[in-house]
Amino acid sequence: MKTHVLDANALYRFLTGGPGADVVSRLFREVRDADKTLRMSVVNWGEVYYTIARFEGFTETDKIMDRVKLLPLTILDADESVTTKAARLKAGHGLPYADCFAAAIAGTGDVLVTSDAKDFRKIPGLHILPLPQHKG
Repeated sequence: MKTHVLDANALYRFLTGGPGADVVSRLFREVRDADKTLRMSVVNWGEVYYTIARFEGFTETDKIMDRVKLLPLTILDADESVTTKAARLKAGHGLPYADCFAAAIAGTGDVLVTSDAKDFRKIPGLHILPLPQHKG
């Protein structure tokens, strides 16, 4: 089983029941059953936090993100190596900077779970599990 890396939108959709939440839920079940975890950059985790906080406020967001800690999800720090990879992706492919952290963690060996597949397809060798686009 390949390791899957979530971008911010993948976790946000899981938490809010958006398009593709079922796919992310299935991945969480699969890794739990295999005694593994999904992965995510702390930068992308922060995106989820601030997105929820804008609508729910800090107290409710803290409760939601405390529940996220119970999921089989490893939050990876943005150390110098990951940050350098992300910066190179930003400079070379023009993706939003935070998205570059998800791509940097996934590299060419893991699978990135995202609804922004169009943007991420700019990166050669990146494996993508696309979530459905929002309709409307």
